[in-house]
Amino acid sequence: MKYTDISYLPQRQLAANSIAICSPFSGKVAPLSEHPEPFFSYGTLGPGIIVALSNHKILAPFDGILMQVKNAGTEFILQADNGLKVLLNLYLDQQQHIKHTHIAQLNGSKITKGQRLAYFDLRDLTSPLLASLILLNGHQLKPMHYSLSQVTAGVDTLLTLTKK
Repeated sequence: MKYTDISYLPQRQLAANSIAICSPFSGKVAPLSEHPEPFFSYGTLGPGIIVALSNHKILAPFDGILMQVKNAGTEFILQADNGLKVLLNLYLDQQQHIKHTHIAQLNGSKITKGQRLAYFDLRDLTSPLLASLILLNGHQLKPMHYSLSQVTAGVDTLLTLTKK
């Protein structure tokens, strides 16, 4: 099943009972269906959104716990205090690799919104680093919307969910 239920909606039209997820990334926003890897573009793990990074850091999108850091610091599994679980995934084509990655937090760490999770050097990359935010257990929270085509980490809302 392909997830196509995350749509663009201006912020002023969002419902009062919505949950806003702050952007952990800075850059240009695109639907998950534009991800180059079919595993992500078809929403195999769940619905989500991607950002072509313009900044070198990843920030915590909410208060909660950093459950796990995987794949040499390219995947972060987070759980919000309200129970929502997300995967933050970094994708770079296989001809390139990221130099000077620093993971700022360890597995099981308590995190607060805006806290730095990792940072890395983007200067040597010839193509953009893509970052995905995937909702691992948010299927009951619909509809889902994004409101901005460009986001700043720790400042802008990346995704808005609506409680049923």
